[in-house]
Amino acid sequence: MAGTIYVVIPHVDNANVGKLIHASGDAAVGFQIQFERNYNLGATTRRHQIVPLAQVLDHYVLDVKGDGTLRHDYLEQVALSIPAPGRSSVSASTATWLRQVVAALVQAGAMGQESLQIVDRTPKN
Repeated sequence: MAGTIYVVIPHVDNANVGKLIHASGDAAVGFQIQFERNYNLGATTRRHQIVPLAQVLDHYVLDVKGDGTLRHDYLEQVALSIPAPGRSSVSASTATWLRQVVAALVQAGAMGQESLQIVDRTPKN
């Protein structure tokens, strides 16, 4: 999807596999926060650009199997604390939601302030 931004937390032993945090849906029905665990970036056919955002301490991240919307670690807890865009007659922005998630993680001390600057500089299309 052009213009879609995701947060990927790579596994320690394989940077091509990790947890994908994003909001999926559309403006007509609204969006839902999703966690795709053990997502293989190397196997995706989607055009993508990887932009390093931050390094976080191990205790903020827990690798578990399965996808869904149930939280298993602090990063997921923070992501769920920010409501995903709802139904709207104007185009809803998952990039805005993601920036709010990063801002909350910065506020909590899980990421450095530079993470927000990186999100702001990252191309959206």
